[in-house]
Amino acid sequence: MINDSKTPLRSRRNYLKAVGVGVAAGLAGCTGGDGGGNDSGNGGTNTGSSNGGAVEEVVIGANHPLSGFLGRSGQAMTNAGKLAAMHVNEAGGIEALDGATLKFVSRDNKGSQEEGAPVEQQLIEEDGAHILTGCFSSPVTLAATQVAERAGIPHVIDVSVANSILQGRGLNYAYRIQTPASGMAGDYARFMPEITAASGVPMKTASLVYLDNAFGQSIRETLATDLPENGVELVEESAYTFGQESMDTEATRVKQANADAFIFVGYGGGGIRMMQSLQNVDYRPPLLTGTSTPTFTDDDVIAQIGKFANGGFGNNYEFDYNKEETDKIFADYRREYGKPLGVTHTVMTYSMVKVAQAALEEAGSVDPDDINEALKRITVEDHPAAMGPIEFKENGENKNALSPMLQVQNLDAQLVWPEKYAQTAPKL
Repeated sequence: MINDSKTPLRSRRNYLKAVGVGVAAGLAGCTGGDGGGNDSGNGGTNTGSSNGGAVEEVVIGANHPLSGFLGRSGQAMTNAGKLAAMHVNEAGGIEALDGATLKFVSRDNKGSQEEGAPVEQQLIEEDGAHILTGCFSSPVTLAATQVAERAGIPHVIDVSVANSILQGRGLNYAYRIQTPASGMAGDYARFMPEITAASGVPMKTASLVYLDNAFGQSIRETLATDLPENGVELVEESAYTFGQESMDTEATRVKQANADAFIFVGYGGGGIRMMQSLQNVDYRPPLLTGTSTPTFTDDDVIAQIGKFANGGFGNNYEFDYNKEETDKIFADYRREYGKPLGVTHTVMTYSMVKVAQAALEEAGSVDPDDINEALKRITVEDHPAAMGPIEFKENGENKNALSPMLQVQNLDAQLVWPEKYAQTAPKL
């Protein structure tokens, strides 16, 4: 399934000790001029110290999809990580390391499970990453975190939803900021009935179409248990395969079920095709919804769907628009990259850098084991996500992770629930 078992991976510290500084410098030169999937433009760095020496730069290695069907989201996440590092550096860097700066280095996993392990290994051995993040796609993250665990380098997941990444694997160096599948689907199963009850609109039955992979199956399993607990019967469910060109068959089954709510689970491309198929069979569900999907939360996806998306509900991680910091992030993103920040995944990558900053301040060291122990202790309130302070449980999951509800209003995704974070009221 993955190729991370081919060669035993030594820790980066042992690796550097074994090959010597000269070889490490040679590796940096090799990666600097040929692209090699490293968008940093100057290859690996090794300016950090784990033995008490001066530290000038701390490397955050990002295992992101920079090309392929997830490339747009991955590029935006990398941009957000670099922006966060820039903000930390402009504010004086890491105080506990005498102002050491953060460097955010990203390599391309292409959204491919086969790339997860080798990219993680390159970030550790060639770029000298002190802490890692990624990988968006759950199968990729499963492979990457295995490599990080063997190397003893902390990996703080920005985006990846499958429960199985952290739960039941006994990992000691892996953490996740966002809600896992059970949390995202659980928030949906709780919040959506609350919204409809407050508006006097019934939601007693639901139909479901989900992507048939680890991500989609995780969401489906939670919905199947949590929806009935919140008074909603799941009367129809269909799975679709990745890359499936038409969903007219699934749309027909949704139409025949005619439930109070339709729930979609999948990536942006699947969401666009599903909405087109609903129109092909001339059906508009009474409540058009989704969970753990950019279908109703990503501006670009919404624009491609068009007016049919208006009124649709979806829950995902999101910025807290009540914080002044959020306005600065959006303004600086547009200035730095010449385009608006329209990908919601960016909030998790930006927050990951704030977690890394807090861990480094707590550790006062770039030794991976010191950083890892600090991650287990810290409480991070200074982040832009619509959730409480970031604190990690023993299994690496964020204690206060939250996936608020958004609604498409005039082709714009607005945060509508819980009221604490709402930009506007839901419209039914």
